[in-house]
Amino acid sequence: MLFSRALLLSLLTALLFEYARSKRINCKDKCCEFVEGFPVRLKHLRSSYSQIQDYYEENDDLETALLNRTVLENVKSPYGCHVMKEILYFYLETVLPTAALEVKSLYKKPIDAIGNIFLELKRELAKCRNYFACEKPFEISTIKDSYNQMAGKGLYKAMGELDLLFNYIENYLASKRQKA
Repeated sequence: MLFSRALLLSLLTALLFEYARSKRINCKDKCCEFVEGFPVRLKHLRSSYSQIQDYYEENDDLETALLNRTVLENVKSPYGCHVMKEILYFYLETVLPTAALEVKSLYKKPIDAIGNIFLELKRELAKCRNYFACEKPFEISTIKDSYNQMAGKGLYKAMGELDLLFNYIENYLASKRQKA
């Protein structure tokens, strides 16, 4: 089941990448170039996560979701850039450092790779505020409160939902792509 899911995600990512490549946009600024080039980074995110996904999903025995439908709706809203910024900050400051401390050295490299891309994305969101047309702050306190209530299991929940976060990031950045 997990293999077929991973295969399907890989195929979907490859198809989206090919489609995006065939629809090349001539960008006139760095923000556009970043958004247009993000499918390559997204592929690296998914590849890194596939190396650790089974471990976190097997250890996640909680039914409560951190990244629920409300988060996706907020990502799609006019203040999606603030949602992305807050969630990236949460993962960069809380989730990924905790994961890096608690795992075997085998998992450190993919966790660091995910963190590096998240850091780059967070920087680009800040530099390109006008491009992303940020309008209103997002309150991440609900996610943080749920994470803290889950105690030690919150790490497994947050790491186990990284694939959802990748989808949200992809959805947000795709909405910012210029039309051919």
